[in-house]
Amino acid sequence: MTDTAIPSSEILELIRGQARLEAKIDNFFSAQTAMKAEMDSMKTDISAVKADVAVIKSQRTVLFAYGSALVTAGSIAWMLFGEKIKKIFGI
Repeated sequence: MTDTAIPSSEILELIRGQARLEAKIDNFFSAQTAMKAEMDSMKTDISAVKADVAVIKSQRTVLFAYGSALVTAGSIAWMLFGEKIKKIFGI
């Protein structure tokens, strides 16, 4: 052996260091995969929320239509029967 040869203990330490790095890289990739799955799940949840908001908006429109119809019907009824109602209640 020559003087520039690396001692076996240092080679063993390099191998251990490489194994630790490989483990860290594997953990990183598995965490990245888990985060991607979580993001896909969140996208699905967001889509469901958007659909729920669309339903709520359409129901709100229907509610306003019913309210408008009731106000219109009440106004017409008041025009037709307002004088009779005033006489009945003495107003």
